[in-house]
Amino acid sequence: MNRQTTPMVADKLYSFLSDPELTELVEQVKITDDILDVITLSENQHSDMLAWCLTPGEGHGQGDAVIKDFLEAAYRESSKTTFDNKKFFKKWTPGRIRVSSFGAAFVTREFSVKIKYPGHDEKRPGRIDLFIVDPQNKLLIAIENKVGAKLTESQLDDYRSAVNSEIGCRQIFRNYEFAYIVLDRELSWYTDAQLNELGKRWVFLDYTWLEASAQRARLQLARNNQAVQLLVAYCQKQTDWESSSEARLSELVSEVASRHPYVITALRALRGQGVPKWTPTTLEGISGELTLFYVQNLRVCKLLMRSQGIALLQRKITQALGLRPNDMLGGRTKFNFVTSEMAKLSVDGDSLWALSINVYRQPKSDDDKPLYTLRVVWRREAFDDDGDADVVRRHLTKQLPDLKRFDSAAVRRIIVNRDLDADAVLEQGVALAKQLSASLTSWRKT
Repeated sequence: MNRQTTPMVADKLYSFLSDPELTELVEQVKITDDILDVITLSENQHSDMLAWCLTPGEGHGQGDAVIKDFLEAAYRESSKTTFDNKKFFKKWTPGRIRVSSFGAAFVTREFSVKIKYPGHDEKRPGRIDLFIVDPQNKLLIAIENKVGAKLTESQLDDYRSAVNSEIGCRQIFRNYEFAYIVLDRELSWYTDAQLNELGKRWVFLDYTWLEASAQRARLQLARNNQAVQLLVAYCQKQTDWESSSEARLSELVSEVASRHPYVITALRALRGQGVPKWTPTTLEGISGELTLFYVQNLRVCKLLMRSQGIALLQRKITQALGLRPNDMLGGRTKFNFVTSEMAKLSVDGDSLWALSINVYRQPKSDDDKPLYTLRVVWRREAFDDDGDADVVRRHLTKQLPDLKRFDSAAVRRIIVNRDLDADAVLEQGVALAKQLSASLTSWRKT
């Protein structure tokens, strides 16, 4: 540690080390029965896992239920699509999907098509990530699984044209119905303008549809069907769902980081001071005690350092708006909050708000200078009266024009601004909360 720039004060360190919630946090970090806590899947591995989840005959015990979850989610996002998808989902409605059997379906990655790549005159062999083929219902669904990769309308049009011309022309597939779906875990980061640029020939989904599969599998797990554990783990990892232990972990990290900012700052100074750089004096005194805690509890320290900015923002926004404890719901990388005017829209006692503001620490952001995205979250099912939801939505489109799109969606996450530093997201978040509150007050008076 650089003792000249980051001296360690004994009472601050010992207050930190004796914090009972730090003790709980250290133990909570050790708790995992989830293999995906310790590995990170590549794009190909994501596709392998999705193929496993979507195959009715696999050992997850879900049969064709995951395919049904997938198709129902695609139907909900298909209203603006054209050509193949428009025809496909006109026939395959949620009611028909739910009562049909897809037990004969299988998932393959074996089809190869020729695609024109940028910078090349001739077409080259390419491969779409996944295909669901159902010989019984005569369906062929092309899935492009892009984990944060950038897409273009021309690229997607080339893929669709290649599948139609090279696979659809085969005699065996002449009477099949084709659908085209893009999966992107980071789809919520796309602006409406970016989505419009991708055209209307593909359905675009993030991974939140997996939550329905996870919930069903959790119920089976509770009945001691251990075979579904991997499916539960994978589906949960791709959504915003947190287990009770994960939720407690997020709460502990936020609380400890908020109470001990001086120590967290000192921990930051230890980065890069690995064992090869130790000297005979490294482990001496108070600074040495912190160094030992750091190397012995590396994951805890990383969580605390990453959460420090979020915890500080929560405190500042709470103070600036005079929020009550129940008006703020925080985590390690994000938090949601409401004003009293916004909270009135929600069902009493509901753990989710009908209208809230979300601050999200952007993935792959620099720990020293993190960037944030400011979003508004709209949850139709959380409104205290179904009749009010559409009225409020129409009123708020003056402040949030993007609410006009996907008006039947159960959840909308509308990006207000992104790539904001801490000062900017604080200023804009507070201003947005005041603006929405004033608008709701005006609406109630009319």
